Amino acid sequence: MSTIKKLLLSLFIITIISVTGIYLYSINRTFPNDKELRGNTAGNLYNGGLFCEKDGRIYFSNDNDDGSLYVMNSDTSKYKKIHPDKATYINVDENYIYYIRANNTRENNPDIFFMFNNTGIFRINQNGKNLKLISRNPGSYLTLKGNLVYYLNYKVNEGLYLYRNQTDGEFERLLLKEPVIPAAIIDNKLYYISEKKNHSINYMNLSSFTTGVHIEGNFAYPIFFDNYIYYMDLSNNYSINRMNLDGSDPTVLVNERCSTFNITNSGKYLYYQVDDKDNSKICRIDLTTMETKVLLDGHYKQIHVTDNYVFFKDFDNKNTYMVSADGSSKVEPFNPPNLSKDNDSKTSK
Repeated sequence: MSTIKKLLLSLFIITIISVTGIYLYSINRTFPNDKELRGNTAGNLYNGGLFCEKDGRIYFSNDNDDGSLYVMNSDTSKYKKIHPDKATYINVDENYIYYIRANNTRENNPDIFFMFNNTGIFRINQNGKNLKLISRNPGSYLTLKGNLVYYLNYKVNEGLYLYRNQTDGEFERLLLKEPVIPAAIIDNKLYYISEKKNHSINYMNLSSFTTGVHIEGNFAYPIFFDNYIYYMDLSNNYSINRMNLDGSDPTVLVNERCSTFNITNSGKYLYYQVDDKDNSKICRIDLTTMETKVLLDGHYKQIHVTDNYVFFKDFDNKNTYMVSADGSSKVEPFNPPNLSKDNDSKTSK
């Protein structure tokens, strides 16, 4: 073999080794996030985390395909199936999707008897490849902030406690031996409601891991938004209220018994479900004028917001609806296609 051929062969081998090394490094590498990145809004996560918007795309759990993980454009066009898992508590960053696998709750589950395979916390690339296990145990209220994920995790010998893990799943830490729901992470403090302390808003310092009471009260589902905390007041018939971040100037916004609510990304409207037997209804209130509008009479749940739309479901899970987030109050059915037959063979298992 001539010297030139040997040189070319050596260069070819070096190139193959380099490309392979870069490929393997990219697969196994976890790309870092900005420390202030938030994976989904608190309002969406309180409602199940079934929709999450990132960079003009909406990732969602498609009821028409038994809850499988899908993505669509922000104008609800161009649907794509990402993974056949039933996905809840969806969070998204620049590279990955994080979600709770809830296959044990789906209607058509061939592996229903293998419960260890049907739950867990996972991360997957946005192209549907490289599924990675974060935690094998059943979880809920998954929340991504920066390069850390927070979640409730159930362990048989321990119970339902609050944990934290890195986004690569390599360092799980028990934070609280309570089933608390992360409400906000601001200035390295985790805010949450504690059932042991009369539903006050508490905090954990994430440097010292010490806890304290931020605002005493009887609250549920606090949403920290701009200069306010929106919440349900359990001492006042589950009405919806807001107060300043320090707890001052509490104001009643909806003086009816409610079961859930959410706030549009613009902060213009608050959508809420009134839970009052025959007078039940889903409504919205203009937070500037305080004018209210009834959207539909009846029982609805799981209100999710994106930049352009608000999605919600009827109570028996038969239908999902959508309405303009900050515009028309006309309600339309949200009826995405079932791409199961087309995409299952292309999806990472």
